Amino acid sequence: MLALVVCVCRLLAVHSFHIYDDAFITYRYSQNLAAGHGMVYNPGAPWEPVLGTTTPLYTLLLSFPVWLGAKVEHASLAFNIVLDGLSAFLILRLLAARPLAALLATLAFAAIPEVGRISVGGMESPLFVFLALAAARSAQLGRLSTAGWLAALDCTVRPEGVLLLVALSLAHLRDLKSAVRFYIPVAIVGLTSLALLTWYFGSPIPQSVQAKASNHGLGPHISRIKDILARSFGPSIAMRFMFPFAAAGFALALLWRTPIRAFVLFGLGISAAYCLAGVKTWGWYFYVPLVSWCVALGLGLDATIEFLSRAMPSLRIERTTGALPWALSGLVLTAVAVFSRQHTERVTYHVYQPLAAWCEREGIEAHQPTIVASDIGAIGFFGRTRILDSEGLVWPQARQFHWQIDVIRAHRPDYVLLVANSVRIGPWREDPLYAEYLPLARFNITGDQDLEPDPKLLPPWWEQDYIIYRRRDYVPAVRE
Repeated sequence: MLALVVCVCRLLAVHSFHIYDDAFITYRYSQNLAAGHGMVYNPGAPWEPVLGTTTPLYTLLLSFPVWLGAKVEHASLAFNIVLDGLSAFLILRLLAARPLAALLATLAFAAIPEVGRISVGGMESPLFVFLALAAARSAQLGRLSTAGWLAALDCTVRPEGVLLLVALSLAHLRDLKSAVRFYIPVAIVGLTSLALLTWYFGSPIPQSVQAKASNHGLGPHISRIKDILARSFGPSIAMRFMFPFAAAGFALALLWRTPIRAFVLFGLGISAAYCLAGVKTWGWYFYVPLVSWCVALGLGLDATIEFLSRAMPSLRIERTTGALPWALSGLVLTAVAVFSRQHTERVTYHVYQPLAAWCEREGIEAHQPTIVASDIGAIGFFGRTRILDSEGLVWPQARQFHWQIDVIRAHRPDYVLLVANSVRIGPWREDPLYAEYLPLARFNITGDQDLEPDPKLLPPWWEQDYIIYRRRDYVPAVRE
């Protein structure tokens, strides 16, 4: 019943949160793989194949429903919702010795908006969490070989999966025999994936990882550490208010040697690694830390209630009753439904759908023009044409250029997509190259259709606000 509550909450969350732009990059890889083009972003490009996605396993899995005729975005959401239901079941099993903690942790996992937002964002995060929980459950049952297979597969979902190997080793490996049982499948999966990725792509390190490290730098940075800690432990006021209980739960999970200790260690390890590396992070990076936070909250609240019951017997606090799960589940479903009604996502209807319609009207897929863009997800997915990615996530040659405008100057693309902020639009408007391009359309959730906005009035930060320009002398031609 509780796993079903999680699934229903995720279905409601679809109404409130849009798919991440980056998810469309993985979708395009899956579509090309299903169509027989291979795991590539720009089929037929001389620089392909390039490993521009950090999640080879998730890309591969999504290609199967696409090959059977399903829409990749629908398959992704359905897949992720089911995975979260299974993850809820695993949380319940791992915390079975403490029923109230299991109940509270699972309902927190279902209800917290920041968790639901990542889950329905189309990224690989739910698969990443599910495999980690499944590995922890297998290790708890003494099935170390199975835990090794699952943990190794998790490394092919996101590179941070290597920290799961460390967490499981610290929590469950006691002698050489247990280490051998665990690490033999890890070695098999690891060496096989490294060999396949190197053979096909030339390197096992995703191009997107290299590009982000180059674009945003590495090394501890105070502002980034603050952001990482905030996103890991208190991305909302409500979560900050509840953090003392979560902090107690983190301590208990580690000190009591609870069965879910390895997963909690994994979440804390990811946050610590981000702080030490000083990486630029995005919201979906924090799914494991946030699910760990939900687990810790359940443990902390359970311990608090137990302490109060012992300290003040007169209060007669009942920790478990037959009606409690049903009552709390109903409360959570009601709260999530109200939130969903009050928070309707606007990106799909005001950005993605109009962008898809524009691509169709402009004949982007038929004419196959070249487009330079920094946000390549939606425009690449709906346009299905050659994309020169100025951020270098899927186009290694981008690393030769310091600014997006340098890419435009060097390649004179047929179309340019710019994020409408002062950092992008300001230099573009001042450059002589701007006279060669005609602004055509703008897509954002505010409805602002000004195609030549004053850069001084635009924000300096990133927003999902795009302006598309076409080269004035471009003549469309249908290509084979």
